[in-house]
Amino acid sequence: MKIKKFVARDYQTAIKLAKEEMGMDAIILHSRPIKRNALFSRFMPNQVEITVAIDDTIQVSSDLTRKIPLPKTEIEPAFKPPLKENRIKEPELIEEIKRMNLLMSEMRSKLYEVELMRGLSEQVQLFYNALIRNNVNHQLALQIATSVESRLPRDYKVDNKWTMEVCLHTLREYLQDVSPIELVNQGQATLVFLVGPTGVGKTTTIAKLAANMTLLEGKKAALITLDTYRISAADQLRTFAEITGIPISVVFSPVEFMEALAKYKDLDIVFVDTAGRSPYNQEQLEELKQYVEIARPDETILVLSVTTDTNELIAIFNRFEPVGIDKVIFTKIDETFSYGQILNAIYEIKKPIAYITNGQSVPDDIEVPDALNLARLLLGKEEIL
Repeated sequence: MKIKKFVARDYQTAIKLAKEEMGMDAIILHSRPIKRNALFSRFMPNQVEITVAIDDTIQVSSDLTRKIPLPKTEIEPAFKPPLKENRIKEPELIEEIKRMNLLMSEMRSKLYEVELMRGLSEQVQLFYNALIRNNVNHQLALQIATSVESRLPRDYKVDNKWTMEVCLHTLREYLQDVSPIELVNQGQATLVFLVGPTGVGKTTTIAKLAANMTLLEGKKAALITLDTYRISAADQLRTFAEITGIPISVVFSPVEFMEALAKYKDLDIVFVDTAGRSPYNQEQLEELKQYVEIARPDETILVLSVTTDTNELIAIFNRFEPVGIDKVIFTKIDETFSYGQILNAIYEIKKPIAYITNGQSVPDDIEVPDALNLARLLLGKEEIL
């Protein structure tokens, strides 16, 4: 290691001297100003001292340098692929941005809801709260409550009874699309399919419908069951058919299905009981769709349980919708205390309600819903006003 000091009138001159003698690879270790004694400062101005070092053991002569080719250096690309760690952080950042956007959207929606609530009278706010307690979607409940408010006079107060009537009749308008089964064919059987997920009560419901058609309306009905997956389901319908005298066919293939349809074509109505299908099993849904396409039913009715969450009800409908859903039946009304999910689902799927069932008794526990009674049911037994 070679170390040397250089003194000059300024820093730049000292650097220049060091480079000329020590070379471009020299390293500045220290620098300081040199002050002259006040007596001599007039004749000899201050100077700068730098201490420079260089490792002379790794120097090569200029002649040798010219003979040895310089090593090739790779040009650094303008774009470097992100490291794995960075790639992981980017999706996390994107997800965080999505969460923040969702949160902001929810906050805006909540603020909008609060602002609208301020414009509602105390009576209508009580009605709105009753809808919320009965599981009606917040935005839908607010929409209905706002509609009620617009129908109430603003120049004078009205009594609670009158306000309650306005609330019920406004709610009724959202539930008035009711459409029971109709016999549409003259001289040919009306064909009705009942479809839906497992456990919603399709078999019991189809027995109720067939019994009412036969015993109460005097129509000639028949049953066809495709539910050969569950022995209990076929046996249940066979027992029912024997008691009521309604003919029944249990089919295992499309060929047998067409033969059964031909056998019952001169009756008034034929009900087809299908096996419960998982809405997330595409293979099962495709099999069901094939039977529907073969038969071309007059009505295909989706059976849904009121005990199911609103989001799941809508998801089930969306999965079965490619089969061709015309109406819905809500079962197990007697097994829950809140019915807002009926309103939520109907508002989203835009299909009429054919029937509701409220127990296991055949043929009694099934009815065509009255919109006003259904509105009262949605509000529960509580006194809201």
